[in-house]
Amino acid sequence: MLLLIDIGNSDITTGLCENGSVEHTLRLGTLIVAGDAGMFSRVLGDFIRECGMRRPGGAAICSVVPRITPLITDVLRRTFDIEPLIVSHRLKTGLRFSIKDIKGLGADRIAGAAAARRLYRGNLVVVDFGTATTFNVVTEDGEYKGGAIMPGPGLSAGSLAGKTAKLPQVDLDGPVRVPGRDTAGNIRAGVILGHAGAVERIIGEMENELKTDLSLIVTGGFSGLITPHMKIEPVDINPLLILDGLRFIHEMNSGVLSKNASVREAVNSGG
Repeated sequence: MLLLIDIGNSDITTGLCENGSVEHTLRLGTLIVAGDAGMFSRVLGDFIRECGMRRPGGAAICSVVPRITPLITDVLRRTFDIEPLIVSHRLKTGLRFSIKDIKGLGADRIAGAAAARRLYRGNLVVVDFGTATTFNVVTEDGEYKGGAIMPGPGLSAGSLAGKTAKLPQVDLDGPVRVPGRDTAGNIRAGVILGHAGAVERIIGEMENELKTDLSLIVTGGFSGLITPHMKIEPVDINPLLILDGLRFIHEMNSGVLSKNASVREAVNSGG
């Protein structure tokens, strides 16, 4: 069994991978884990047992929170006696990078791009709706061309509440309509519709610059909130994209290729 761990700014998502697919996932707050790494060890051990999974024989990590990475690494060493693979541009990813600041590229973006390259065809833009909304362009032949970064919906709504005297923190899951009928409705409409419009504009500018159409792949916790309000229809909304990328990168760098590809992989690869 393989552990796949995505350390994000807001959450740490762990996937349990068996027979070439992610079978179960666990999400914990990043700040909670940072304050009690021992708790993460206990919760993870209980989760593995409850899922009826075998003891992990390996692990892969992508992290955008450097101070948390050694804590999780130490937990895996002490609890399971395994040395995790830490994703970076130095590993085999199936991608060719044509960007200037490759050292500054987030490991989660590498994992998502690697998964998109493996699972889908054509020229792609991967949009990850997380704490930040990131765009990653991958060409049909595996060239990573770069992307864009903007504040995510939750960060935008939180900034309004935190940086103004009278605007409240708003639940973004409520109804969206314009014009809004109250303050909460105004904020919800502005954040969600504004975000959807910004994503469409950025993708359009990318297509103009690259002189090609881009197929949209979507992932991230806010994807279900934003995509219904977009005029661009994604090829797929894949909540497991980052974990799949971790799995593929682990395979490429351990020399162990999965013998049991998922149904989605077989369909998208033409197999």
